[in-house]
Amino acid sequence: MTKLFLLAALAILPALPVLAQRGERPSGGGSRRLDYLAGYLSLTDTQKQQGQAIFDAADQAATTARGQLIGARDALRAASKANQSEAELDRLAAAAGAIEGQLAAIDAKAFAKFYALLTADQKTKYDERGNRPGGPGPGPGGFRRH
Repeated sequence: MTKLFLLAALAILPALPVLAQRGERPSGGGSRRLDYLAGYLSLTDTQKQQGQAIFDAADQAATTARGQLIGARDALRAASKANQSEAELDRLAAAAGAIEGQLAAIDAKAFAKFYALLTADQKTKYDERGNRPGGPGPGPGGFRRH
């Protein structure tokens, strides 16, 4: 099992820089998403302001975590190249995974705060659209990918 994990980890190592960059969104990405949601859900000005504050705070928290994730992935790659022990590779992979978990939690918390701002009708509309292709996506995954 450990050898299989190691082989899988080594197979994806060349792609890690691309995957890390994938999380870097262009400037204004969150604003465009909020603009879409504001129009689609007919958000009030207050909801828009609160939503912007929620997503700005989440983006700020995620920026730090994304930097840590890049460092963790770099350490894992370097350890693999240095033929470190399987235990060390497991430790480094788990550290990267923990940061991925932090990013998922940031998204989930932002989504929960935003969803709580919505009226019952807006929630229904959001949920219906989120279950169709091209929708904002149900839950936190609909807001950001890392």
